[in-house]
Amino acid sequence: MFGTAILTIMLAVCFAEVAGYFGKNGGAFQYSKRAFGDFIGFNVGFLGWAVTIFAWAAMAASFSRMFIITFPAFESWHIPLSVGLIILLSLMNIADLKTSKIFTITATIAKLIPIVAFSACALFFINNGLPNFIPFVQLEPGTNLLGAISNTAVYIFYGFIGFETLSIVAREMRDPEKNVPRAILGSISVVSVLYMLIIGGTIAMLGSQIMMTNAPVQDAFVKMIGPAGAWMVSIGALISITGLNMGESIMVPRYGAAIADEGLLPAVIAKQNKNGAPLVAILISSAIAIVLLLTGSFEKLAELSVIFRFFQYIPTALAVIKMRKLEPNTQVAFRVPFGPLIPIIAVIISLLMIWGENPMYFVYGLIGVIISTTVYFIMKVLNKRFA
Repeated sequence: MFGTAILTIMLAVCFAEVAGYFGKNGGAFQYSKRAFGDFIGFNVGFLGWAVTIFAWAAMAASFSRMFIITFPAFESWHIPLSVGLIILLSLMNIADLKTSKIFTITATIAKLIPIVAFSACALFFINNGLPNFIPFVQLEPGTNLLGAISNTAVYIFYGFIGFETLSIVAREMRDPEKNVPRAILGSISVVSVLYMLIIGGTIAMLGSQIMMTNAPVQDAFVKMIGPAGAWMVSIGALISITGLNMGESIMVPRYGAAIADEGLLPAVIAKQNKNGAPLVAILISSAIAIVLLLTGSFEKLAELSVIFRFFQYIPTALAVIKMRKLEPNTQVAFRVPFGPLIPIIAVIISLLMIWGENPMYFVYGLIGVIISTTVYFIMKVLNKRFA
């Protein structure tokens, strides 16, 4: 947990620095394009758009699963619930972005209630539950420490991802060059503290029993405050995942539209309706997410979305070093300390995490690069032909 938080913070500070150079939508795509040129930028952007669609599908699948756990009467509604959510949020996004933003903010505030309540309770219970932290490392039979750490790190990392989405919708913010870096650093700091309290409180209450439950946080909160804890966690999780889906519905299409705005994808993808929503990008993103929902499981979608996000993280870390050389006199809101050391360490740890989880992910990554490279050259030929 602590190591994953450190990696997340290192990557987040890299995003915070390079975000200070830009005020446009696109996040890692814009950073890579400026630092390394159109070819690298397109690959990062195209794969970034793809991975955010994967993530949206995973979030929608998670919503339906959480809804069914909370309301078992809907057990056979897994696909209709997840597909229906994507369609509903897409229609809201098409109709009025302001309503979508208000909904997202409301969901964020609502989900913080059980999180803060659990964290506050954990402060009182962790000390009494210290014996439950021994032995600190508990391995399932047939697993080794390195493999367990790598596998667990990927799933823990899934809980931290999302800080980079702030840079994807930078244009929707006021003074993005200053506010995006602040938002990235602030959000990742708060999340790290809350996660450590939640995990610490859960271990303190359950000890080794944590390996025998499918809802550890829920069970721990029940032990803290009684039966009401189960409902607080369930409803809070449902609100949280709904808010995350709302955020994805806003961010994902704008990633594709940002690439099209730069002339690297057909201009029609960036076309906006009268409400300022990228209509075509919304339709494409939601359609692909629905197809993924019909073909993949939540676990596989979540796993792939985490691994392929490193196509955003690694180039952004390297862009920190390159942007300092390209624009040495630019004053940014935040600068990563210790020169190039932190970006380089972040890249190395990221590669080791992927390798430790499954070396085949490098093969999947290569396949993704081949596909995006093919699309890049097709677009280049078409742009020349119709210029």
